[in-house]
Amino acid sequence: MSKAPPKKLTRVAKGKRPYLFDDGTGDMFLSMITALTTEMMVMRDRLDTVERVASAKGVILKDEIENFAFDDAALAERAEARKALADRVYYLLLQQAERNKSGG
Repeated sequence: MSKAPPKKLTRVAKGKRPYLFDDGTGDMFLSMITALTTEMMVMRDRLDTVERVASAKGVILKDEIENFAFDDAALAERAEARKALADRVYYLLLQQAERNKSGG
């Protein structure tokens, strides 16, 4: 018997957003930079782990990585991951655009 996939919760904070700068633009960009920095550090940590594990096993990956050919499924996964990253990084801009579109 398979489990139902978990429900995805909407990530919208209630109440007014606190601001550090006089206008919301600075805060929006600070949030985007923070999201990008977090994503980069997680990616760097994972890459470092892969490199260390491979090196400990005597595997040199540089040539394989440089010459690797992706299949269509892998390219589709990458495109999906890029969109998810963009959605996280541009979350506040997308949220503001949605509010502007709905007149709020």
